[in-house]
Parts: sequence; C-alpha cells; structure tokens
Amino acid sequence: MGAVALRKDAVHDPAAAERELLARCERLVERARALGADEAEACAAQWRSITVRFEKGDLKLAQVDQGTTLGLRVFREGRLGFSSTNQSGDRALEAAAADALALAKLAPPDAHNVLPDPRPVSAGAPLADATVADLPIERAVEIGVGFLDRCRAGDARISIDSAGVDVTSVSRAIATSRGTRGAESDAMASLNVFGMAIDGDDVGGFHYTGDSVRRLEDLEPVAEACAREFSSVALGNLGARKAESYAGPVLFAPDAFLEVFVAPLVAGASAIAVQRGRSALAGKLGRPIGAGLLEVHDDPEDRSLSGAGAFDREGQPCRRYAIVEAGVLAGYLYNAYAAAVEGRVSTGHAAGTPRSVPGLGPHAVVVGPGNGGSRADLERALGRGLYVQRFSGTVDAASGDFSGVAKSARWVAGGAVAAPVRETLIAGNLFALLPRILALSSVSERCSGEARAPYALVDGVAVTAG
Repeated sequence: MGAVALRKDAVHDPAAAERELLARCERLVERARALGADEAEACAAQWRSITVRFEKGDLKLAQVDQGTTLGLRVFREGRLGFSSTNQSGDRALEAAAADALALAKLAPPDAHNVLPDPRPVSAGAPLADATVADLPIERAVEIGVGFLDRCRAGDARISIDSAGVDVTSVSRAIATSRGTRGAESDAMASLNVFGMAIDGDDVGGFHYTGDSVRRLEDLEPVAEACAREFSSVALGNLGARKAESYAGPVLFAPDAFLEVFVAPLVAGASAIAVQRGRSALAGKLGRPIGAGLLEVHDDPEDRSLSGAGAFDREGQPCRRYAIVEAGVLAGYLYNAYAAAVEGRVSTGHAAGTPRSVPGLGPHAVVVGPGNGGSRADLERALGRGLYVQRFSGTVDAASGDFSGVAKSARWVAGGAVAAPVRETLIAGNLFALLPRILALSSVSERCSGEARAPYALVDGVAVTAG
C-alpha cells in the first residue's frame, strides 16, 4: 500500500460560505472602482475536495484539500485586466485590484469589453446535499474499496489499472459594478475505474467508466451500475477478432455519440467560433443541419447532471436552451462578449472559474431520445456492422472531420452482437453524417453524470478493419 494522507477539516456551511464570498466580492469590486476601473467583476469560490486513488488494486492516495480563490476582471477605456488571489485580507484585495488595473493599461482596447446588465435569477432548491458535502474521508475510502470489489466481479481475469473516488463541495459568488449579485453551493461525489481483462495470453482492450451524483443515497446504485458495466465490457473485450471494412451504418453508444458528434456540434454553436470564422455552422441558424429526430439542448435545470446551476460565470441566469430542434439549428451560445459583438443579450453561457476570465460553453448537454427502442432493437436495425462503445481519436470541430479508433467495439451479425473486435478505424465528417442519423434509442442515458445521450445508428461511416 502506498503513502496515505488522512486530513480532516471543519464541516462545510454553504450559507455562511456564500455570505462571506459575496462580501469579499463586493469589497473587491469597490476597491477596483476606487482605483479607477470603469467596470469591475469579482468572482469567488470556496471548495473542499476529497481525493481517493487506487493503483493496481492498492490504495495510493487519500487526502482532503480546501481553498478559496477570488478573480477580478476590470475594464478601463475598453481595456481588459484580470488578476486572481487565494488570499482574503484587505491588503491582498488591494493588490489584486492594483494588478488588474495595471494589466488593463497594457491591453488593447475593445469596444465589446463590457459587463452584462443584471438579470433575475430563479432560485431553486439548494444543489448541495449535506450528506455529500460533509462526507468523512474514511467513508470515501470505504466506498472506494467496496467499488473495487464490485468491479472485480469475483473474476480473477479482471485487472484494474486505476480507480478513484472524488467528493467536491463548492460555494461560489459573483458581484459586479453593474449590480449583479449571486451565490450558490454545490456538492458532487464521483467514481471512476480503468482497466482490462486478461486470460492467459489474451489481453482485452482497456475500458473506462465513471459517474457522479449529488445525493449520497444515489451513490450505491450508481456504483453497482458502473461496476457491472465495467466488468461486463472488460470481460467482453476478450477474444477480439478482426472486423470487416465497409462504409455504411454504425451503432454508437451514448458516450461515443457524444464525443464524435454532439460535443463538436455544440462547440460549433459557440457564437465566438461563428464570429471568428471557425465554425461550420456559420450562417445556418434556422436551417436543417441534422436528421429531423435530432434534439440537442443545454439544460442546467437537469439537477442530475454536474453542470446544473442557477447562473453562469458572469452571473447571468441559466435556463434550458435549444441548440438543435427537429434537426434545425435553433441557437448559438453567447456570453457577454459574444453578445456585445452582435448587440444581443447573453444566453447565460459564460463558462469558467475565478482563476481566469470567462470563457464560453455549455453547462449540461442533453440529447433527446428517439423512438428506436432499446440498444438490442438498434442492433437488429443495424443487422450487420460495427457497434462502437468508446472513441479514441481526433475530431476537428471547425471542419467536422473525425478519424480514430473504435474502442471496446463489437461486431454485430444477424441483428445481435456476435463478437468483440480488435481496434478498428472509423472516419467521416460529422456535419455530413448528422442528416444520416437513422435512429436514436428511446431513452437518453447519463454519461459520466455530465450529459445525456441516446444510442445512435448513423449511416455513411467509413470503417477500416485493423
């Protein structure tokens, strides 16, 4: 067993942390304004994390960390300056404000460097569950040990390379010179495992799985489901044979569908990417870009996903937002900067932490289900061809070209999985293939607790057997 560091700290009080962080943000904004900032935004986060790591079946790390970060963004004559600090005293706040103003003097002016006006934020039930936020590290270790045992499934052929348990609680706050004020807290517990099955000289391909939850009572069924999936896929990778080369329909598991098709699609819907000529979706708003059954939303109101929240990195309200509806491109994602370029209002998609200036991105992507039934139904619809569970390769979000290896893949014959196959190359252009989605499963599944997606049967994919 490796070195283990066990540390305890005080119970996290979300309400008190929110009040304290908001007060610090307000003080930081006041200091920046007093030093000459035209506009100022202070964002802060206080976090506590438990990290438990296993390597080759042994406990290698178990520790608790905690900290606070404040970030200050200022504008002066259209010039941007940013600084951050992990200190909260008056001297540190004064220095952070002075540093941000000094950096602003060196930046080029940009008329679109503005803060958004405050907008009402809907206050829902608290995200943070005390049973997760206050989980003792000893309990996290116990959960990890039990999870490892389940992943082994009593089968000596399973070899676990690494596994982990992470528990994170965070309180965040934001205040701006325009009057935006917001604070909320969250807590998540997650599991992950990476490994393979070995049977004599037969070494199966690696497989990875994981999930995250907000309620401790949900961790037990999630751990059981993850362990069952890991052991089943890892053992199923044994005895792999060569696939067949062809161009035609391929069945994608939810994770693979997200990585190859959905994530690059959402990246292309970034208003900044469109404005800077880096998106194939430029000029396609309101036009069909996929099959009519394709529905893609960003849904920070889905509390089962890790990106749920009431407001974004700029304090703007987060709501369910349509990106693709019935195959039609329904909306681009905007933060305050991108919105200012077009004279629009932010869609609440500023992303990031207090350690940097706001970026742009989704919170919790949800792909709607279709009416294709179960995975078995889609295998029957495929008839003969490749089923991809994971993807390892490159996807160019600007052009849509993708190429890589199908991992934990299966060959389907006679409408059912016939055998595992060795690593097989797949390639195509996602924007050309989105209209060729033949069917989506009737249920969208959680993907690592971060997104939801269905199984997808997509025609026109190039498959090259290794």
